Order: sequence, then structure tokens, then C-alpha cells
Amino acid sequence: MLNKLREKPVLLAGLLFLGLAVIFFNRALFPPAGMILGGHDMRGYYLTWHETVRQAIHSGHLPLWTPYIFNGYPILAEPQQSTFYPIAWLMLVLPINVAVSWYMLIHVWLAGMGMFLFTRQMGAGRLPALLAGVAFAYSGLLVGRLWAGHSTVYAVDAWTPWLAWGLVWSVRRGSGWAAVLAGLPFGLAILAGHLPSFLYVGLIWGLLALYLLWTNPGRRGLVVRQAAIMAVVGLGLAAVQLVPFVQFSLASERLATADYEFATDYSLPPAHLITLLLPEFFGEPTRVGYWSVPTFEELTYYAGLLAVLGLLLGLRKPSRLTWFYVVLLLLGLGLALGRYGVLYKLAYAFLPPFQLVRAPGRAAFLYLFAVTALLAHSLTAWQATPLAARAAALGPLLRWIGLVVGLAGFAALAATGAVFMAVHPTDTSGRLWHQVGGYAVALLLLLLGLGLLWGYLTTPAGDVRRRRAWGAALILLVTADMWFYAFKMVRLEPAGPDALFVDAKAVIGETYQRTVPWGASLFIQNGAMQVQLPSVFGYDSLEPAAHIALASSVPDPRSTAYDVLGASYVIAPNALEQFTEGEGGLVLLAQQGGTWVYQRPTGLPVARLVYQAEVIADGAAAVARIHAPDFDPAGTAILAEPAACALGPAPATPGTAVIEAAAAGEWRIATQSDAPGLLLLAETAYPGWQVTVDGERVDWQTAYTTLRAVCVPAGAHVVAWRFVPTAYLWGALLSLLAVGVLIPAGVWWAKT
Repeated sequence: MLNKLREKPVLLAGLLFLGLAVIFFNRALFPPAGMILGGHDMRGYYLTWHETVRQAIHSGHLPLWTPYIFNGYPILAEPQQSTFYPIAWLMLVLPINVAVSWYMLIHVWLAGMGMFLFTRQMGAGRLPALLAGVAFAYSGLLVGRLWAGHSTVYAVDAWTPWLAWGLVWSVRRGSGWAAVLAGLPFGLAILAGHLPSFLYVGLIWGLLALYLLWTNPGRRGLVVRQAAIMAVVGLGLAAVQLVPFVQFSLASERLATADYEFATDYSLPPAHLITLLLPEFFGEPTRVGYWSVPTFEELTYYAGLLAVLGLLLGLRKPSRLTWFYVVLLLLGLGLALGRYGVLYKLAYAFLPPFQLVRAPGRAAFLYLFAVTALLAHSLTAWQATPLAARAAALGPLLRWIGLVVGLAGFAALAATGAVFMAVHPTDTSGRLWHQVGGYAVALLLLLLGLGLLWGYLTTPAGDVRRRRAWGAALILLVTADMWFYAFKMVRLEPAGPDALFVDAKAVIGETYQRTVPWGASLFIQNGAMQVQLPSVFGYDSLEPAAHIALASSVPDPRSTAYDVLGASYVIAPNALEQFTEGEGGLVLLAQQGGTWVYQRPTGLPVARLVYQAEVIADGAAAVARIHAPDFDPAGTAILAEPAACALGPAPATPGTAVIEAAAAGEWRIATQSDAPGLLLLAETAYPGWQVTVDGERVDWQTAYTTLRAVCVPAGAHVVAWRFVPTAYLWGALLSLLAVGVLIPAGVWWAKT
């Protein structure tokens, strides 16, 4: 097997894809200090994860918990931090801004090389496989994810052809060890972090398994066995991340609020199907502007015009594999329509995973995978036809394609012009000219593609020099087509926390008390982690449901909810004079730069003692009680079940709770009281927290639906909280078992 990987065509393909990736990213591979590969999610989301993970690992521990967002957050349970994903370890050894660029380069290489190997495994010729690899790697998927900074989304999808290759390869080898090895890319795709994307990766893999069952009637047992082993090994490898993720997802805001409207956010409008031919029909966000549904990254899946020509050529000479790809691409587009079609509604009703994710537009990835793989298959099928018959059939077909597409293009252009003249007679003329340019470029690429395909497919096999020239021209064409759309997305932008949090930190300084970012963009909320300023809110697709329900219960920064959450400050990008009046009115501390920092006079301490409790089991009722005019949050806790100890009465001299030390996942609090009480800690209640009183382990309770509380006897005591989640241990054990199985499989592979 090692010798096969050293074969010249494979090595040359690997070098070609590597060279293209280096040229594509160019100066972004070594960005200057303070700059990073662009995208709002890269700056405001992934960068904060990478920095937190790096700091934790360099300090000698895992990033289990962060106290700076959502009143405490189990960061390692969020898969997108990618701590266990080997390629993400670049962030630990390189400057993060450099590592991000090389991370993307590696995955672009993986996408292209994986599609090359998969289509070769399915019988494609070398040149068709190269064309498919380039089209897949630099497709609209890369464009959208570079624009938004969705590195993990692209990383997961980049493994798709490797999963497909591994499944087919393991079935053809017939050995259980081959299936074990094929589980490696399966596990890595999950560990890459964006699990909603793996829904569609897994769907492609599962449908390919069904295709193999259909086309291998005498080996169906083998197909089932190999697929099962591959899946078990892959899930086992990823268990170290999957087990804590499952635990967290059960308490996530995503599960608490999921409904059909939520699930179908970011559906692909039917009008956007034209972008499969004219990718910039609605503009693009970097230069000319974008004027359609405001989720550009979720709706762009251009695979190049050569891939569309490959689809038409394939339908002229269909095979079972052709129909598999056609079904796959139609399924993808049907699901991508989301609320505009019926297919996604059926999937939502009968397939539970579709109830937990949103952005149906991402299902167009099935189209992208299928149409690029079909390009390789179609060209190979035409090459296998005798030259005379090939030329006789190809000439009329290409002429008809050119004529029909050309007429359709002119008709669409006329229709576009008429609509714009009727609806926007003056103010959008620039958009019309942009679309005219798009038609012109598409027509030029189409004619070039038709000509080059004719030249390549009608050149005798013995004329090696001419065939190589035609092949090189086709590679240049598909590269130019894809890069014309994608290259502009490679841009560097300033890295670092938003000025709102930098300025607020300068005013507030070190504190355990929480802040409430008010009127701040969602994409900058994790700046709290970067400046280490504890915040009630944060930015993540998985949010603690009970915490968010309480924190968002009353849209007013003077809300009693923020009192019990220990919020003493409000920070905002503008003045909040409307909230300075009335009970609990905000008090301006300072204005620094473009940041207003206010004091919340009713904010309660993060650690405090109370001597009364009300028992309200229903979460919604408990939150409503917190806002009741007669409720005293300073002296009374709300518990879901009776307190584990007798409380009060409140002593004449108020008890004290002093935070002596605190770190991520640890607290040490000294209490002094003349009566037994309930120590409240304004940090998120989550499985895995352990608490001791004077060194003895005790049980804790949930207060106010989301905070932690523990009974403390009268007198002086030391209460220590520590986050020790066992879910990671079980996940790690399963992953170690999977790694143990991979070792002998690797030895087998090296010897065969």
C-alpha cells in the first residue's frame, strides 16, 4: 500500500494541489502580527477559542471551563474548539494568526487530494480526477467559508471524499483491517468540530454505502460489515469529544428552542439556483456588495461551469454511477430549498438529526460533491468510447449545449434587464451592469470549456503531447474559473478583542462581578474571554438553555435577573440614558473611546449567603417569581427542591462570603456566619462540578434555575468548588480503545 501512495501520478497530484494552495493563499500564509485571515466568525469566535485552548494547554491543563462568558461555560464540550483535532494543534506551536492560514491551506489540499483519490478509486482517469479535485477544493464552499471565517465547516467537509474513498477502498480490499483504517478519516471529520456539517457528510457516506449494496449484490454482507466497522472506529476515535458534547447538548439552548422555523433558517431561495451558473448574480460582499438574503456564506455552492458541462455530458452517456451522482445532487438541492420546498419538511418530520440543525442551504454541499465527482466520471466515460464514435456523438452534443445555453443566457439577460428597468429604473443600474458582466464571463468560460473538451476528447490517445496540452489548458480553465470567484476572499483583517471590551476592561479592571454587554454585536461577545472580563452573555451556537432563559427574561439592563447573576456593570457602544432613571437606574462610571461603562447599583455579589429559600420546580415559574415586585433576591434563593439543610433564621450580623481564589474551573470561598445558610455562587450549574466544605465532599443544588448553591453550617468554613467532569474520562477511554485498534491495522496496511 505504501508503494501505491508513492506512485508518480499520486505524488504529482499531491504536489499540484499543494502548489495551487500555496499560490492561492500567498501572502496570507505569513500574516503580520495583529492580522489574521478574515471573517467575522474567525475574529470573534474561532480566534477566541484558539487563544483559550492555547493558554490552557501551555499552562499544563485542558480548557475544561471558562468563567468569562455565559456566567461560566464548559468550553471543551463545544466541539468547535477542536482541542482533540490533530491539525488544530498547529495553533499550539505556531503563532495563531499564522496557524489559521496553514490550517486552511492543509484542508484545501485535503479537499482536492481527497476528491482526486476518490474519483480515481471509482475508475476516473488522472486528468478528470485532477479537474474534479480543483473544482471541489476551490468551490463556493471555500468562498463562503473564507468570507465568514468558518474554518471548521470547511475542515469537516474537506474530509468527505476521504470518507467516500475509505469506504470503497475497504470494501474492495475485503479486510476488516481496511475498514478499521477507513474509520480514521471518519473520526477526524467529527473531531474537526462542526457537527452540523457532518450531518451532510454522513449522509453522502451513507448513500454511497447504499449504492455499494445496490451494485454489489453478491457482497452485501461485506459492505455492511465494512461500513459498520468504519463507523464504530470513527465514532470511537471521536468519543473524547462526542461524549461531553452529547452531555452538553442536552442542556443547550439549541435543543430548548428548536422548531421548524428555527431549523429552516437560511434556506436556499429558489432564485439562488442561478448562482450555480452565475455565482455573483447577487453580487459578492468584498467589492461590489451583496444584495440578497443576508447570509452569503450559507448560499454559495458554485462548482464551476466545467462541472455543469460534465453533468450534461454524463446524462448523454449515463451509467449506474452517473445516476447515483444525479440522485445525490438533486437530493442536495431539494433539501437546500428548506422552507421553500417539501423535502426538508419531510426530513424534519421523520429524521431527528434534522430537527437539531439549521441552515438547510448547507445541504447544497451534496450537489457540490456529486457534480464535481460526476465531472471526473463523465469525462472518463467519454474517453472510453472509441475515437470515431466519440467524435461523431460529441460534435452535435457540444453544439446543442452551446446553442441552448447561449440562447438561455441571452433570454435571462433580457429578462433581468426588463425587471431592473421596471423595479429599479435608476438606483441599481450598477447591479445590472454587474450581472451583464457575469453573463459575459459565463458565456466566455462556457465556449472555452466546450472548445477545450472537444480538443481533449477528440485527440487520439497516441498523440501524447497534444493531449497533455489540452489537459493543461483544461486545468488552467477550471482553476481560473474557480479562482476568479474565490481568490478575493483571501484577505487579512485585524485580530484581537473588540474595542468595547478593551475599553471596558481598562475602566473596570480585575473583578469577579459580571458585566452585561448591551447593544453589542453578537460577533464580538467573546471578546470578554480575550480581556478576561466576566460576562453574562457570549457567542456560541450552543448556549446553556436555563442561563439564557433567565438572562434574556426581561430586556432591560436593570432587570432583577442580572442582580442574581452577579452583574455589577453594563457596557455599551452608545449612551444608555433611557436606563438611568427609576429603581435600579444605571450610573455612568466612565466613557472611554466609544464605550460607555455603567454601574448597576442593585447587582448582587458573585458569592453570597442567604438564609431563606423558596421551592419552585418549574423553571418558567421560577424566572417569573424572580421578577415579582415582592421578591427579595438579596435574601432569598429559589430552588427546584427543598434545601438540603435547615436555613436561618438570618443572624443579626450578616454573614460574609469572601472569594479567596478563583481560576477557570476552581473557586475557594471563605464563609463566616452565625447561622447556617446557603452559599450562592453566580456561575452556571453544570454536571461535573464538585464542592467540598472544609475538605469534605457535599452535594450541591441549582438555584434560580441556573446557578450553584451549597449548604454551609454556622461558623467559619472554607468552600471549594472544582470542575471535574467524568464525561471526558469515558470519552477518552473509548478513544484510546479505538487508537489501540488502529495500531495493528496500520501495521497490516504497511505490509500489504
